[in-house]
Amino acid sequence: MVGALAHAKRVRRAARYLRSEMRGGRRYLPELLLGAILAGPTVAIVLLYVRLGITPYFAIPWDLATLGSLGLYVAIRAAGRSPGRFVPRLVVLGLILALVSIVTGIGNGATDEGRTTIAYAGLMVNGTNPYTHLLVLHYTVSIGPFLTYPVTSQSYDTYLPLVSFVQIPGTGVVGYEAVCVAAWLGMVYLVRRDEFAAVTLASPVIALLASNGFNDLTVLFFLTLSLRGGSGPRARIVEYLTYGMKQFANVFWIAYHAIRRDWLRVALVVPITLVLVLPFLIYQPLGVYCNALTFGWGPGCSSAAGGVRGLADLWDHWNYYVWPVWGYALFRRRVDAWIARARAVVAGRGASRPGPARDPRAEPEPVTPS
Repeated sequence: MVGALAHAKRVRRAARYLRSEMRGGRRYLPELLLGAILAGPTVAIVLLYVRLGITPYFAIPWDLATLGSLGLYVAIRAAGRSPGRFVPRLVVLGLILALVSIVTGIGNGATDEGRTTIAYAGLMVNGTNPYTHLLVLHYTVSIGPFLTYPVTSQSYDTYLPLVSFVQIPGTGVVGYEAVCVAAWLGMVYLVRRDEFAAVTLASPVIALLASNGFNDLTVLFFLTLSLRGGSGPRARIVEYLTYGMKQFANVFWIAYHAIRRDWLRVALVVPITLVLVLPFLIYQPLGVYCNALTFGWGPGCSSAAGGVRGLADLWDHWNYYVWPVWGYALFRRRVDAWIARARAVVAGRGASRPGPARDPRAEPEPVTPS
């Protein structure tokens, strides 16, 4: 009996110690999450490459890591720390990772956009239509001293024309990757007063994505500038410029104005977009129609396989995942309100099911003042 009581006492003491250690470890939740979203994909990709020979930039681990950026704010709050004060640390860490990636090639080379985007601008300046001219690039990707492999990129321009001109002429792919990192920094600065948005967008994973030269970052910067950089005519001009950059922006603006029930501005998106691509539509309309507007799915466009690749891109491309993260970061309160409203509707339907009949002569139920 005495032995059993002593054992129970030891168990309680061990449980108290474990709870205290867990409370103390909670303080390091942000660092643990950062480690998971940075080291997790790296380990997964290395294992996939070593065991299966899959390309080192297999996207799915980084897709999940990008979505994991949404948990940083919750982790910081759960650790009892200030999200606002944590943002500079995230920015410094992200900037270090981005610069190392650009200089050494480690964590780089996940896309050819840094090369093709600036090359499309060169074609346009020289009078060549990038929507009908097949761009062929041969280059070598070096991942530090570990791995070097040749790449051949063949593509027509599938973006809208203005995105190719957001660059520093003559600086090549390194300059373009630096522009994307600067766009990431500018985006974080624009949302600095919104702690959730600042923490989420300052994620080092998004900085690493920028250092790869994904042109989504320049588009997202201009979208953020229009939404959070002020109001009035200047914001409108920036918005109109984004209509000529990347098609995701056009879809966003249509949805944004439709939710606000600003039907005039919804109707303006398409004609302004057509004006921005008008020179190419006049010169060779089929190229713009097939490659930039319908992605090969439209009537008269060749290659059914192109449509299959397009559907796969919806889940396989790393850069696509930054768009919902950006959208939720900027519009969290509205999205949370929609979710709460949907829950209330579901709960209301459950509550509206008929219960036991109530005697109409009974005293009315008390109403709690709100």
